Amino acid sequence: MACFQDLPLELLPLLVANLISPAHLASLCLVNRTFYVFAVSELYDRICIYAWYHSPTSRVTQLFRTLAERPNLARLVHQLEIRHFPKACGPDYVYEQLMDWCIKGLENCVQLKSCTWTRDGSLTSGILKSLGKCTELNAIALNGRHSGHHEPRDLIQLLHLRNISLIMPTIPVLEILPCWLQATGQSLTSLTLICKGNVHVTDTLLESMSQYLPQLEHLNLAGCPRVTNGGVWSVIRNNARNFKGLSLESLSPAFDMSALGGACEKAGGLRSLRSFTLSVPLEQAADAWMNGTMSVLEESPLEFFQVYAPNSALQGALVDQFCVRIVDQHRDHLVRFSFHRLQLSLDAIDYVCLNCTKLEQLFMVTNHAEIASLAPTLAQAKHLRILHINFTGQPMLCTPSIHALDIVRQCNPTLCQVGIETKVWNVERRVSVVEGIVQVDRFLAEIESPDIPEQFLVVRT
Repeated sequence: MACFQDLPLELLPLLVANLISPAHLASLCLVNRTFYVFAVSELYDRICIYAWYHSPTSRVTQLFRTLAERPNLARLVHQLEIRHFPKACGPDYVYEQLMDWCIKGLENCVQLKSCTWTRDGSLTSGILKSLGKCTELNAIALNGRHSGHHEPRDLIQLLHLRNISLIMPTIPVLEILPCWLQATGQSLTSLTLICKGNVHVTDTLLESMSQYLPQLEHLNLAGCPRVTNGGVWSVIRNNARNFKGLSLESLSPAFDMSALGGACEKAGGLRSLRSFTLSVPLEQAADAWMNGTMSVLEESPLEFFQVYAPNSALQGALVDQFCVRIVDQHRDHLVRFSFHRLQLSLDAIDYVCLNCTKLEQLFMVTNHAEIASLAPTLAQAKHLRILHINFTGQPMLCTPSIHALDIVRQCNPTLCQVGIETKVWNVERRVSVVEGIVQVDRFLAEIESPDIPEQFLVVRT
């Protein structure tokens, strides 16, 4: 009788590729030497440590000790996400030992391509120096609050990057940013600045950086109340025809979407734009804002559209009107359609599902009173894979899983993930034979994600 170990070796990479849990990959490494060879590279390819993990400080210590003492394993790391790092852990000598392991471990990651280090106050000059020695590094996401931990000029050691993301940058870090962009050369294609009401990210700053961004294809700005359409256009105009992604969230109340649309039109349009994210301004005429948005996107083969609004003039019939206009303009390309905190009517949802023939991901808010008619409407989206719904109105009388299962069983078999409010499930299949007839039953299973808690997959904060 054949056993599992008799499988051809050619099948092992396919089996390993479908394991997403590090614990499962670690167990696979222990089977035998053959399994180890195939599984260990997957285990160390991408390493993540989040604050909500069990004993995250202990995990950080174990990780960097391993990377420092086992360079053969550190060489396998391509992506490193450190979203928790202790600012202190016991006596000084213990913390110093951790930092030694950290610096040595990073230096051993000679094939590291992407690093995320977002814990406030944990980034040091030593860590930045070690990252600067990683010659394969091309993407970096850092917490920008440097005070007392490293010098802003230390960032200039990170060269030849394609992707830079800064979270909550301080004034000195912003001041050094143009020099950093100049030093990193012509390679940068993506820039992200995530702030929280930072008044020091201005049009003037963006204009000073623009000359060093001739190849930029993605720009993401959030929480920058001093940035207007003029600053955004100064960055994207040098490569407008090749721009692929634009995200504009919580920018200046004076942001003139119509003016940005006019500038795009004069430049021939954003003909390569695939992804567009924006927040609805709190105090602007809804018609002018919608018209400006349509003008910005007029020439774009848009595939991913995301909009959200905590409070705005865009309510009721205007939300449906905006939804229909976006669909009419991009129905042939839209793959992901997201309306967060903007309630859509059943008619608008029906219009989206019926007309967006390539739609795979739908995120929406609707009234709970529509739930009985929702499943047949969603069934019109023939390629829908991911569905997340938030409800307004009266609280649900039954558990979310009952509504979710009803939707799953009426939707197309392509649906593989469904979320309602703060609950998310994978859609699994169970095959059985009853009286000689093969039956396939779909059911809800807990989502298997090693990184993000399920509520974060639904709710946009």
